Amino acid sequence: MNLPTKATDSSQWIAELSRRSVTVARISQGNPLPLASYTDAGGRVSEAQPYNFANSDDHNTAFARCVDGLSASGASDDTLRDYLGTLTNGNNTYGTASELLTYLWLLDHGVPFKIQIPMTAADVLNPNGSVLDGKLTFSSDVFFDIKGFGFQENMVKRLTDRLEADIPGKWIAPQGSWDVSAESLEDLLAGGYKPLRDELRQNLIAKRDGLEFVKRERRQVRVSHHVVDPYQFAAENSSYLFRFAKQFCRNHPFFLIVAYHPWLGGQALNTNFADFTPTATRSLARRTFIQFLKDTSLVFNITKAEASKLLSGIAFVNVSQLAGKAPKDDLF
Repeated sequence: MNLPTKATDSSQWIAELSRRSVTVARISQGNPLPLASYTDAGGRVSEAQPYNFANSDDHNTAFARCVDGLSASGASDDTLRDYLGTLTNGNNTYGTASELLTYLWLLDHGVPFKIQIPMTAADVLNPNGSVLDGKLTFSSDVFFDIKGFGFQENMVKRLTDRLEADIPGKWIAPQGSWDVSAESLEDLLAGGYKPLRDELRQNLIAKRDGLEFVKRERRQVRVSHHVVDPYQFAAENSSYLFRFAKQFCRNHPFFLIVAYHPWLGGQALNTNFADFTPTATRSLARRTFIQFLKDTSLVFNITKAEASKLLSGIAFVNVSQLAGKAPKDDLF
């Protein structure tokens, strides 16, 4: 039996998308996009996110439908070509897949919108202005931006992959509590990485802010465990959404669409064990809107209290649902 050939680089993925989308076929002709490989010299998968999407029939159909739908709605070929490049190059598959699948969710639900809206410093908090992901056009101007959600799983995976590369032959199991702040994980990927790596080279376990990195021998069957608490997660990351305050609109309604997908770090949210998803998302939203109402620390040139009032809403969307009609539980 001959198994189907797997796409292992961006050119093969673009070719597959071109077979499904007249728009992709048109915008990918002429000037080729840079080539990105998803496997290493030994044939092992080195870029899991683009590799997985490139070899998923359902997702390729979804991306093709999205690009065709955006083109029909007036998006320019240059804009769509930029999306195609960032989706397939592996450097920002996480963010671009989140955006495109959210756009598809809006298209499938019949929501009229425009994409890539330039804004000046008079419009948003960023003193240099910004380009917002979209604007709803069914009534007065309502702007939005899309953010991928799942930084915990993404950053923990990056950490363990890096540690395993630097400690050959070992499996690094991330255990303990994953309810740590994004800042703590970023530090472990930056200045805190070398001490963590050196400690694990000498010991079987290294602990950081509740996280436990356990060094084990590689086995065909691997079992590890960790704990998550939705309330603790929200407490540790109460100011997380203010990272995107530069895009908050000064004079128009603005909301964040927070997209999650099990392949993009949203496994726990997608699984929704013991109502984890609505509990975590409500807790984070509640803290974003209420916790900072008297906070006088500055966000750009206004207080955090003032900035919190510029955020009209937060939509948590499960973008792994690819059907034309989304199920009832795809939005929290």
